[in-house]
Amino acid sequence: TVQEVKIDAGQTGNVYALEVGGRKIAVFKPIEGEKFNRKSLDAGSGAIREEAVYLVDRLAGSQAGVPVTSRATITVDSEELAGSVQGFVEDVIGFIEDFAMPRNLERACEFVSQEAAEALAVLDMRVFNMDRHSGNLLLMRTGKPHGLGPIDHGCCLPRWWQLSEAIFDAWLSWPQLQCPPCEATRELVTLANNRLADSCTMLEETGLEATAILTLRLCTLFVFVGIVELGIPCAQLSQLMLRDEESGFQEPSWLENCILSAALAAGFGCRVAEDEYGDKELVVDNGTGEGLDEVVFLDHLKASFRTELPSAIANSSQP
Repeated sequence: TVQEVKIDAGQTGNVYALEVGGRKIAVFKPIEGEKFNRKSLDAGSGAIREEAVYLVDRLAGSQAGVPVTSRATITVDSEELAGSVQGFVEDVIGFIEDFAMPRNLERACEFVSQEAAEALAVLDMRVFNMDRHSGNLLLMRTGKPHGLGPIDHGCCLPRWWQLSEAIFDAWLSWPQLQCPPCEATRELVTLANNRLADSCTMLEETGLEATAILTLRLCTLFVFVGIVELGIPCAQLSQLMLRDEESGFQEPSWLENCILSAALAAGFGCRVAEDEYGDKELVVDNGTGEGLDEVVFLDHLKASFRTELPSAIANSSQP
């Protein structure tokens, strides 16, 4: 049987629970219900990204705990609906927004381990999550430390030059993410980097556009240099992906400026232009972002990350 589940908020429209014998086994989100409000994503592109983020996490050992997700078509009231289906998450005690993360580091780690918190942050940074708020992050297990269950990944993996809308509100202030990454996280990022080619191949097979797959590649590179090579805390590293609130989010982030420089170094037409609201956005001259020499582009980014990240972190830490 298929039972419709009403949700109070969000950008996914109606959500349907799939039941067998009265037991929920999966959740289905129709494409037609998507109501994304993102400059860099079109409504209707969420289902493929839900599946893509699951695959990205799976190839890195499923350390962030994204539920099994795939695109599917189901029939509801004689109407065939296309969308994404995600395995129903068991052992949930609520959303993280219903619980207060302790501000003390030791107590915070007792509540959610540093390793679990960092695995989530690493995933969100790698896929450039534009919708990680406390209402789409589940808290798992009654016993401590609790686990995390990230859901709702339709607003991820924008095209490589459109990285202006990252949102990490759910975890950005957590004490576990203000200190140097633990060894397990360094190993996780190393594994993710080693399996990046396989991840990109799998995303190509889903039909995700190449310009969005390049976002995974550049963000994985950013995370690898920042965490494995330089040992930068996740929260500090993620700040360089975010636009500055003091500028009204109008100025490009540190990462966006790096991307612009790398594109120009690769001989690709890319520039900053103001939109109708006065926000400065990266624009590609050919309109599609295709044709970029990715090897030169990524090599330039790697060099920039290695040489400029330390000073960028030092400057961002100053009052």
